[in-house]
Amino acid sequence: MDEVTVIGKADLPRLKHEIHQFVQSHGKPSTLIGQIGRWRENVCPLVTGLQAAAAEVVSHQIEQVARSVGAPTVKLGKRCSVNVEVVFTGDPQALLDHIAATKYRPLLGYYRETEFKDVTTFNHPVQAWYMTGTRSFDAGLPIVGLSLGQSGFGDVTGLFNTGLKVDSPATDGRAGFGQSGNPDSYFTKSLRSEFIHVLIIVDSKAVAKYSLHGISDYIALLALTRIGSQDTCSGLSSILTLFDAGCGQPPAELTSADTAYLKALYGADLDMNLSLEQGDIRGQMLQAILSK
Repeated sequence: MDEVTVIGKADLPRLKHEIHQFVQSHGKPSTLIGQIGRWRENVCPLVTGLQAAAAEVVSHQIEQVARSVGAPTVKLGKRCSVNVEVVFTGDPQALLDHIAATKYRPLLGYYRETEFKDVTTFNHPVQAWYMTGTRSFDAGLPIVGLSLGQSGFGDVTGLFNTGLKVDSPATDGRAGFGQSGNPDSYFTKSLRSEFIHVLIIVDSKAVAKYSLHGISDYIALLALTRIGSQDTCSGLSSILTLFDAGCGQPPAELTSADTAYLKALYGADLDMNLSLEQGDIRGQMLQAILSK
């Protein structure tokens, strides 16, 4: 049966608080510029480590969820450049160690040196790393695309002059050319955080007992938003608690709150200051939930 939500006036403060918690856990701001990120380029997944039929199920679900919430996707049947790589492996830490020690390290995203140990520790059944870029209203630099490749550790995919600056130590101001934007404005930073590549590693042993549909929805959520915490129980049900027994009965698929959040994320004005971005998303989520 479809979810049915009945909200009385007395419950509005509680609902608003739960939505606030939900947005905090589901939308981590960029470490570099403090803006919520999302896709601007078409979402294009590649799944490896599974038999072809199962890999196609996961890939199709990522695309289907992206399309349904307003994220950019290619038309059905069209080819695209892979930017979401999902790897199922029985030894996720070994894969992560390999990536961290090779030229593919940029796929782990921008982080401070003190965060390296946390970034390179695999401690959930499914984890994601976000390679991001910052777009401002001034001229950008070309970006370098990296990909693990279908064979496991592929080649550099090439140069794409998109007007983005990849979030890296070279663009955080220390090299003398940080992002400009509009820091004095109360309303907008004139900066936008955008996803360039998302790497998702799945511990195939840890997820073996779960349905492929539920795992696919979990992966789709991670592919479309930069999760703030995978260990947060909220008053609003989320597929994010699929592997967390401490949050009660986990949902079997994306919930109405997950969908409302993603639609709000891809419908929000993300050029604004963080508090306004979050407020926009919360407001759209509230309207979606109340209208059900």
